[in-house]
Amino acid sequence: MKKIMHWIIPKEKEFFEMLEQQSENAVEAAKELRDFIGNYHNFERKERKFKASAIKNIEAKGDEMTRGMALMLNKSFRASIGREDLQKMIDALDDILDGLNSIASKLVVLNIERIEDNMVKLVDIISDAVAELSKSIADLRKLKNAEEVHSRIKSLERRADEIYNEALSELFHFYKNSVDIMKYREIYELLEKTADKCLDAADIIQNIAVKRG
Repeated sequence: MKKIMHWIIPKEKEFFEMLEQQSENAVEAAKELRDFIGNYHNFERKERKFKASAIKNIEAKGDEMTRGMALMLNKSFRASIGREDLQKMIDALDDILDGLNSIASKLVVLNIERIEDNMVKLVDIISDAVAELSKSIADLRKLKNAEEVHSRIKSLERRADEIYNEALSELFHFYKNSVDIMKYREIYELLEKTADKCLDAADIIQNIAVKRG
């Protein structure tokens, strides 16, 4: 029995360490996007591609970790948290990384030239939400501060919705070209969707806390 437990515990520990690393990947990608957006006008197109590729590399590393965690979860180690909840957490972090990468990529692909204040605000909100998530995931096994983190991320997501609606309204006043409106609207939709994914992840953590509370 001791030998079995000795095998189970390290496997669970390794899984949660990977989950924490994945959340740190999201933090890193969010910081890169924040820097990209904040200095966007200082970059030539070639430099913008380079910055977007840096975020893509983080997302690709995250994809490898997603596959690794899924494989580990499917193997027979006894997790202290339900497998279904852990799989949801894996998927939520993967969605956030995908969203961050999509935002950076679309800025380049759509050849966005003007970074609006509302874009900066939304990226700041996403970055703050991802940082909150990372702290919560580090405490996931202990389920510390899950409710507080959820409340803070919920507040950030509500603010993101407000900014998103303001931004769409302003688009139709500022831009007269329908192509420009479509391009900027796509960026804003990606930003809003990524903020939503942060709340989805916080919901999962809160649900885990409720189940085990």
